[in-house]
Formats: sequence, C-alpha cells, structure tokens
Amino acid sequence: MNHPLIQQWTGVGLSDIGRVRKLNQDAFSVANDLQLWVLADGMGGHAGGEVASQIAVDTIPQEFQRLLGTTPRTSRSTEVLETTIVQAIETANQRIREQASQRADIKGMGTTIVALAVTQTHQTSQAVIAHAGDSRAYVLRNGSIALWTRDHTLMEERLALNLITTEQVRTHPLRHVLTKALGIDPKAHPTVQTYCLEPTDILLLCSDGLTKMLTDAEIQTLLLKDAPNLDRMATTLVATANRLGGEDNTTVVVIGSDSDATVVDLASPIG
Repeated sequence: MNHPLIQQWTGVGLSDIGRVRKLNQDAFSVANDLQLWVLADGMGGHAGGEVASQIAVDTIPQEFQRLLGTTPRTSRSTEVLETTIVQAIETANQRIREQASQRADIKGMGTTIVALAVTQTHQTSQAVIAHAGDSRAYVLRNGSIALWTRDHTLMEERLALNLITTEQVRTHPLRHVLTKALGIDPKAHPTVQTYCLEPTDILLLCSDGLTKMLTDAEIQTLLLKDAPNLDRMATTLVATANRLGGEDNTTVVVIGSDSDATVVDLASPIG
C-alpha cells in the first residue's frame, strides 16, 4: 500500500526575561510532531500573566491532539484545522477563567495567543493561524517579510479608521491596550486565517517584546542574515531586542521546512 509523503516543518523557540521586567510572563510550545506551534504573552498581577500564558500553551496542544485523534495529516482539511485550533483556544480561555475565579491573587489574568498549525492537501502545505491580542505571525518569503496577523489593539482599530498614523502608533501611550485576549471574556473569538506556504518560507511567531524594540524591516534584515538556521535566527532576534533595551519579555518561535525531511502519513495516532 502506498502512503503519501508529506513535507515536515520544524520550529524552535526561545524566550528571555529581557532587561527590565522581574518576571517572564511569556510562554511557548513547540510541537513539531503535531505540526503546531503556540506563543502566549501573559498579563495581570504579579503571577497571573505567567499562569495564564502557561495554561494556554499547555492546553492548546493537548486539545488539538485530542480533537484530531487519529486523523492522518493529509486528511486534515484547512476547514477542520481552523475549527480544531479555535476550539482548542476556546478551551484554554475557559481554563484560564476557571483558574482566575478560584484564586484572588490571579483574578483578571489573561494572555495573548498566536497559534500556527500546518497541514498538507494536494501536495501543498498550508498554514492555519489563529490569534487574539498583539502577539504576531510573520512570513519571510523571497527575501521580504510580511505580517500575517493584525493586532487586536485599540490603536490598530484607530489606524484602520485613519484616525492615527503608523508612525504615531509606535510611540502612543495606549498602543498596547488590547481589544482581545484569552481570559477576559467568556468567549475569546480568535481571528483565524489560512495561507498557502512555499517550501522556502520562514515563519515567525513573536511576542510584542520583539516588536517594541525592532521594526519589521529590522526583523527582516536579521532573519535574512541567519537564514535558514532556525536556532541562530531565534537567538539573534532575542539578543538584538535585549541589546536595544530589552524593555519587555521577548519570545520567538521560528519555523521552517526541512527540504530533505519527509514523513509517511500513516493512519496512526498523532504524536
């Protein structure tokens, strides 16, 4: 019996407390076996943000695997993957709210989220990205970077209405006021989008600790300098954010396709 060969994508993650904060409230999950990568930037109280982000990056891969069960990767349509990733995020939202309701010291905690899953249909890899908040997903393709998410922030809403300029957003005192996050409302309602991937794409998930310190153009330059070495790209991004002041926790997950790695898609349990 012939089984289809599918492209394998691999991610590496790195998180650093930075030069100012006393606690790292970022968290990430690299589940290469699931072809799923998750990044969260927590907020609320001394320990609350750290708790919320960890719940998110623990819950989403668990629910993702539970919901997909033994479905072979080539049988995962993008529609199924979109539904699955949103359900997993909504479960994480519920668990964060449940924990917050049981402890006064973490009441009101929340976290941003950005999650990326890859599937393959008709020999083409596709990325499903779901997010809530201002943690971002970028793609580096043919030497140029593009932002694949749109921040859920008050300033982004004003920008869309042409009430403020891009330059003003970077320094506005309310630029980090979120309009969506996990743990805040009974339903998270993440934004979910699907993109076609090219074999040479480099994908980047990051917390705003990176984008506070670096412009998109600067991120592009650093990625190009170290591509395709994923570990080196992650290290350089975090180190540069710290060198420029490290005003926040900085977390990155860098994902690339291993052109020499293919796996046989058997109808067996994921992972």
